[in-house]
Amino acid sequence: MEDGRVVFVEGACPGELVEVTIQVDKGRFLEGSVGRVLEPSADRVVPKCGHFGDCGGCSWQYLSYPAQLAAKRRILEDALRRIGKIAAIPDIEVVGSESPWGTRNRAQLQPSGAKGTPWGFFAAGSRRAVGLSECPVLAPELQGLWNDLADVEGNPWADRRQRSVFAYGAQGRRWVHIPGTKAAAPAQVEVLGKTFRFSPEGFFQGHLGLVPRMVQEVLCDDRGEEAWDLYSGVGLFASHLQSRFRKVHAVESDPLAALHAQANIGRAVHHRWDVESWLEQRIHEGSGHPDLVVVDPPRQGLTPRALRALLAVAPGKLRYVSCGHDTLARDLGQLLSNGWRLERLVLLDLYPHTPHMEVVASLVECDPK
Repeated sequence: MEDGRVVFVEGACPGELVEVTIQVDKGRFLEGSVGRVLEPSADRVVPKCGHFGDCGGCSWQYLSYPAQLAAKRRILEDALRRIGKIAAIPDIEVVGSESPWGTRNRAQLQPSGAKGTPWGFFAAGSRRAVGLSECPVLAPELQGLWNDLADVEGNPWADRRQRSVFAYGAQGRRWVHIPGTKAAAPAQVEVLGKTFRFSPEGFFQGHLGLVPRMVQEVLCDDRGEEAWDLYSGVGLFASHLQSRFRKVHAVESDPLAALHAQANIGRAVHHRWDVESWLEQRIHEGSGHPDLVVVDPPRQGLTPRALRALLAVAPGKLRYVSCGHDTLARDLGQLLSNGWRLERLVLLDLYPHTPHMEVVASLVECDPK
């Protein structure tokens, strides 16, 4: 802009010349969208899905896959410097999908509101469902599910769990939960030789092909006396930690995860507590200082209360698994300013064709209490 303000442009590739329509004036910066591409980038490709531009998902399909991975690396580096104030950033290892298509194992489908029409995904910023005729990003097990739901009635304006069909498909099977019906049979998948059961309407990682690599990055070669898995979900990490550590504690407050967590993790101990209260209780009992702590918080990152307690616990090593690069950068900045060292960063592309990413950060305490 002539006045020196930055314009964030949805739908543009780095280095190309475009006409931009300004959508929002945020004061310090503006947000716009591409009206016309005048000089396209070599990284611009034709989107594979016919619903692109209408459906609210997969907004990066116009970028070549290598360009997507490069952009995610830049976004993460920028957040670490700008938000985390981290000057010395380790080289970021980027792990992409072998194929960026047909890998999404989870779906949350929405009703059109008209019986007899396919279900789909909401248009961006809207409760209008785009009835699907294809979805190239979904795993083979979920293909055509939108047509199977055509005769199911639903209200797009209802609360999320009252309107959405939750589905998980992998390893040749499909599990579906329809609102208003009894709980679906638990989904069941195998990861690195271990079997996990979970509710289809609950959470499990949506790119099963990259989950083994994520687990390996969390485990590394660590072994010891005690490990904690905080925000442990259905026990993905805890189940693998228990063969390496004599004691393993898994902490998760979500009731849907709790249905299957203890059975999934075996001899490790599951605690249905919020992480903050459980950490504070351990500190009160004087039973802190485990060899390894794994944290996998929601996108909002660690609460100030959880971060304070974690610093007081002072584990030997810390693995931070994050789906929110901005909150990860914020929390890493706090950890590094309190005596921790960032040793390794791995960016896993669990969400091809979107700006989202999963990151595993490995830290050690270089100023032990």
